[in-house]
Amino acid sequence: MKRIAPLLLLALLACSCVSGKRPVLREPRDSLDAMRAAFERDDSGLFIHTLASPVLKRYSEYVIRLGWGEIRPNIGGLVARARLVEVEAYTTVQPDDVGGSYVWPKGGVEGKRARLQVDGEWEDFLFVHEVDPAPENAKQATGFWVGDRYYIRREHDSPETYMTEDAPEKDRTHWRLVFPYYPFQREGKLGLKLQQEMARERKAPEKKDK
Repeated sequence: MKRIAPLLLLALLACSCVSGKRPVLREPRDSLDAMRAAFERDDSGLFIHTLASPVLKRYSEYVIRLGWGEIRPNIGGLVARARLVEVEAYTTVQPDDVGGSYVWPKGGVEGKRARLQVDGEWEDFLFVHEVDPAPENAKQATGFWVGDRYYIRREHDSPETYMTEDAPEKDRTHWRLVFPYYPFQREGKLGLKLQQEMARERKAPEKKDK
């Protein structure tokens, strides 16, 4: 079988724009399902929810949203046909200065290698777990706003009045995609095409005169 790097890239582009509560991505399979849902629902926010923070540092959320209309039809079908073959534990290797548009976390990060297959071709993709901060009104938050002032928990006499919601860490922990990860995507032709699509300069639409 041939290696295919684009699947993950497709997945990256697919889940970024839905309002409301986001699903908990407890396994890479959950992330893949969320990506499919993002394409189906035309929800770029949901797609962004599946991308790890190092990805969003390189490919900004703004750029993904701006190009969503072009990204969705180009890679949505590929993600829809993707099949998860296997998932194994994986520890990231020390990054090299390879240049290009690759996303390469520091070495020693415990993650998962997910192998995806599409139309007889396969590609490995890296997923890492991330813990989102607790929302402002959660019991686990570090502080909260009252009017225009922000209080650290210990600075207020009754923080429990404002910090009422329960947001345990397990419900804020997600397995998110790191793409393109050089050790996995360096030989993926489809991945290269997707990288170029994500990195392509996009212009905001011009305002029409009334």
